[in-house]
Amino acid sequence: MSTIQKYISRLIAVLLLTIVMGCDEEKQGPDDFFDNDGFKVELVADKALGHGQYVLKSESGQKITVKVNVESPSGLTGFKIRKTKNLTPDLTFGTNGEMTVNASGSSFSYDFAYNTLSSDVDQLVGFSFEALNTSGAKEVSDLNMQVTLSPRDNIPTKKWSLTSILQVSDKNKEVINDCEKDNAILFNQNGTLVYLYGKDTATGSCQFDGFNLYDKWSLSEDQKTFTISYQGLFNPATTVDTYKVRSLTTDELKLELTVDLTVLGLGIETFLYTYKAGPK
Repeated sequence: MSTIQKYISRLIAVLLLTIVMGCDEEKQGPDDFFDNDGFKVELVADKALGHGQYVLKSESGQKITVKVNVESPSGLTGFKIRKTKNLTPDLTFGTNGEMTVNASGSSFSYDFAYNTLSSDVDQLVGFSFEALNTSGAKEVSDLNMQVTLSPRDNIPTKKWSLTSILQVSDKNKEVINDCEKDNAILFNQNGTLVYLYGKDTATGSCQFDGFNLYDKWSLSEDQKTFTISYQGLFNPATTVDTYKVRSLTTDELKLELTVDLTVLGLGIETFLYTYKAGPK
């Protein structure tokens, strides 16, 4: 055998040995202990592009439900859900940031329900869904939530300036007085309110400003009804005005009120009040 042939033979032997050793190394990896093929945790939610994670947008105070589907080549032994906020465990969730759900069989579905909090707003909120099977394998899927402030929760954070009063029953005629254009309301978190009459007050059309002492507000669960209560300066009885919510966003609040003014010879009148949000 020539020198070249001997070299080629030895090279082939080295290559064959390398391939065999590579196969042995693969057999000694994690797959030698458990098989992840067919093991998956999938969420019914949008996926983040390029990250393999799930994403969900929500508003504070909103109840969200996410369906979780788990498939396993062997029986499931556990299922855990963990919550993080800004990449650290949120200890207010479940028990020390973790919730355990009973899971068994090779196929499992779970409806995860969560009420978003005002403390979740503009935070990095994440949920980790982890399944474990009898082979000792585990599979995890992550959900990142983007929580923004809802119009309801936004109300107490702003100063609401009165910008318009339309007389709906008279072809939407604008009837706001000049002295009312600097009026505003502060709706507090605890349901109380402060009515601000501004500098232009107690004269002309606004000479009776302050005769009504406003104290409370509320918004119905379906966000269709808004109530404001007050007492007269010379009459301690409480009056509750019930408004229809015509618009509620983080920037604007439109409330419609129907009043009986027949004692003043004006009949039944409907007014639409528009408030704009500004810094509190």
